[in-house]
Amino acid sequence: MRPIPVLVVGETPSLGRAVADLLDSEGISHRLVYDVRSDGPTEHVADRYTAVIVACNEQYCVTARLRARGGVPGVALVIVGSRDPILSKLSGVRVIPLPLRPGPFLAEVNSLLARTAPVPR
Repeated sequence: MRPIPVLVVGETPSLGRAVADLLDSEGISHRLVYDVRSDGPTEHVADRYTAVIVACNEQYCVTARLRARGGVPGVALVIVGSRDPILSKLSGVRVIPLPLRPGPFLAEVNSLLARTAPVPR
């Protein structure tokens, strides 16, 4: 079992902190970084986390662009707030618009973590 299920990438730092605070309020273990590349090779993020939540209130999302080029593979990717036009072309990426509603957001994260939880042996 992975000790930290969620990596929060705060491309917009204040939004990243808000997302991290919401996860804290729900008791969801996470790590907050401000650039997905600062956590190690992006090709191996799925080895370390169940999901990556990107908080980006910009028209250009660095993490989504990396995903489009083959980076950050094999991990659930949730983008909060970005208006990047590439998001509509990426499969398997959940986009959550702003304003962020805490209840539905936390329900989505819990549902995602439940679906991707490892099966006990």
